[in-house]
Amino acid sequence: MKRLLSMALLVVTMISSMAVSASAADYTFDGVDTTDFYPSTSYEETYNARYNYGGTNLVDYQIPELPYGVLSTTQTGIMEKRVFTNLQQSIGGVVGNGIYGMTGSYGVSGGSSVLAPGVSLGGSTILLPNPTAFTEYSKDFCLSNGAVGRISIPAIGISRYYVWEGETSSSMSKGLAHFSSTSVWDGNVGICGHNRGAKYVIGDIKELEPGDKITYTTSEGTRTYEVEIVTTIRNDDWSYLEATSDNRITLITCVKDDASHRWCVQAVEVD
Repeated sequence: MKRLLSMALLVVTMISSMAVSASAADYTFDGVDTTDFYPSTSYEETYNARYNYGGTNLVDYQIPELPYGVLSTTQTGIMEKRVFTNLQQSIGGVVGNGIYGMTGSYGVSGGSSVLAPGVSLGGSTILLPNPTAFTEYSKDFCLSNGAVGRISIPAIGISRYYVWEGETSSSMSKGLAHFSSTSVWDGNVGICGHNRGAKYVIGDIKELEPGDKITYTTSEGTRTYEVEIVTTIRNDDWSYLEATSDNRITLITCVKDDASHRWCVQAVEVD
């Protein structure tokens, strides 16, 4: 009898213990954030379509590519699609020849080869413009008296006129004035002066003819230029002062009794 009573108590105790355990394990997951898990990157799950290996797909990565063999050049940024200065500039473009249409030995062969700026060997070579040349003004560049340089134009009797920085009345009271936006040596050197009524005048530049010489001396040396252009321009036309790839000098002065125009002379360096 006692034995049966003990077994009954043991069964009751076990049932009670199981009820407590079941209650303790009864969790709910409602509202739990699952941000620790990343979404699937499977093509099928992402686009709800089966990926066609080796063929075309309805949805693919959209990566822009340079068209093969179409006027590519080492001067063109691949992604930017713009020109960078001072890099190789000549290009050859024939579909099927070499990487992006460039063939031949670098800078030496003809046909559709890549060439150095300004060099043409014929064939289907295409040349881009040379990079512009420019020398920045600095006090270290100036002559010992502080002038940018000096100019002589024998054909109209101008000898050793000093050129001073800045297109101002102060500069032209001492000689000629250098356009501060232009180069002081390499490239296009822009200079202006009075037409008349001052100690230093260059009004007679209108009498110059193609072939006349202009010399320009700076701390870098002396260059000789040959006149190519003698013309009048509007007073708001600054195109003749733009930077150039070759070495030239541009002189500008007023036109007598015509404030709307200027005389412009441009000369290019000769050996």
